[in-house]
Order: sequence, then C-alpha cells, then structure tokens
Amino acid sequence: MMTAVFSLAHKLQPAIIFIDEVDSFLGQRRQSDHEALLNMKTEFMALWDGFTTDPNARVMVLAATNRPSELDEAILRRFPQSFEIGMPNQKERAEILKIILKDERVEDNIDFGSIARSCKGYTGSDLFDLCKKAAYFPIRELLDYEKKGKQSPEPRPLSQLDLEKALSTSRKTTVAANEYCRMNQPSSSGDSGDYQVQAAINEFSKLMISQMINLQSDSQDP
Repeated sequence: MMTAVFSLAHKLQPAIIFIDEVDSFLGQRRQSDHEALLNMKTEFMALWDGFTTDPNARVMVLAATNRPSELDEAILRRFPQSFEIGMPNQKERAEILKIILKDERVEDNIDFGSIARSCKGYTGSDLFDLCKKAAYFPIRELLDYEKKGKQSPEPRPLSQLDLEKALSTSRKTTVAANEYCRMNQPSSSGDSGDYQVQAAINEFSKLMISQMINLQSDSQDP
C-alpha cells in the first residue's frame, strides 16, 4: 500500500501526501506493535527518504496531529518544519458554532457570543463535540415522552440551555497544545528567529481561519 501511495504521488507530481492523525500510524514504536504495522512504518520512511534524496522529486509530505509528543522520533526528524494551528478567538468560535448548527433546528434566541465566551481554549473539534452533546438533550426528552405514552412528532429545537448544560460537562483539548509549546519553546541562547517564524505562522493560521469563515458566511447569503 505504501509503495502505491508514493508511486501515484510520483506520477502526479507536483503532489502532496497528507496524513491526518499521523500519530495513529507513525507513533512511537512499541513492543506491542503488530509486525505488519512496524513493516509499514519502515517502508514508509524508506520511500520518503527516496524522495528527499531525489533532486527531481516534487512531492511533499504533510501531516497533522493533536499529539505531537507521541510521534516516533525518526518521523519527527524527517519533518523539517512543524507549526501549530492557533486556537480560534471568541469571534471565530461563535462563527464556528453557527456553521456547525446551520442545518440544525435551533431556537432563534441563541446567544452564540455568550456560548463562545464560555468556550475559551476550545478547538473546532471541541466545539463540534459540544454541539453533539447538546443535541442529545432534545432526543432524550423525546424518548422520555414516548416512555410515558405521550406523543411528540419530533424533537424540539436546540436551545441556549442545551448548549450551556453540555458546556458544563465538556472538556477542552489542552494537553496537545501544551505538549507542542514545550516541544517548540525557544532556547535560552537568545536566538528568537524560530520563535518569530512560529509567531508569524500562528498569525497566518488565524487569518486563514477568518477567511474560511468569511467564505462560508458568503456562501450562505441568498
């Protein structure tokens, strides 16, 4: 399978091989790993090295992870650059919530700004999980009605209270961000070049998120 991926990328070059949740595939090697998985990792790295030593190759390997500390050290050495996609701010969190719930039945008086303000430090994935938890409350009420022999045609719309109740039991993703900060903390030698590059990348990522939200909003306008 690995050979097929790299062969196809070579034929289609310039190309990008993107691996999402890379820690699940190229994580630290353990004694409990299955032999097939170890062979896949070894084959992947060998094929990757073949591209990096070929001056005519125009194939880039990109990966995303929420757990950078769990990546195999041999894999980390092969990534020349790493950067964090910054957390959304309050305004962006409110827009993300609106996008997640845009096709759902919700009450008109939901204060997305208030919910977003209470979700400081939440990622887009955290906000999605929050909305899923909140959506269970109308379903549970419908099931309770049916157990009591009452008829209800469909679940009621999602409310502000549902989101607030879900928020009280939700957890934000903080471990991965803290791990990343420790891994990429500037050295004490006084060289701030890498830190400045990282800061610029963070600002760029926030700009990209804002642009994506604006495009999504424009597409919803009649």
